[in-house]
Amino acid sequence: LAKKSWFGNFISLDKGEQIFLMVENKPISTIKADVVHAFLSIPSLSHSVVSPTSFRAEYKAPSGPSVFQKPVRFQVDIGSSEGPDSAGDGAVFSLTFTLLSGPSRRFKRVVETIQAQVMSSSEQSPGQQLS
Repeated sequence: LAKKSWFGNFISLDKGEQIFLMVENKPISTIKADVVHAFLSIPSLSHSVVSPTSFRAEYKAPSGPSVFQKPVRFQVDIGSSEGPDSAGDGAVFSLTFTLLSGPSRRFKRVVETIQAQVMSSSEQSPGQQLS
């Protein structure tokens, strides 16, 4: 017999939830650099490299008592959508964000921030910085 939390509806922990992002006309090295740059620009987010095309990240909300804050852990995988030979500039790559643990709503907010930075980097000149 497990206890159900009254707050369960507000703090959903949808382990395995995935968000997909398609990136085209960028080499994989640029996509990886954009993802890492987005990680580094978010305060309270730490990341590690799992493989050349896979990252794990953890976000801890900086405000409030840490007793009530569950960190968001997720994995980011970069995959080719056109087969293994499409590593050129015209290739289409998919970024797959997979929630490993933590609140679903916070996971979605963090992914939206990363998505905005990855997508906006293609519109910027190399001298500009992301804010």
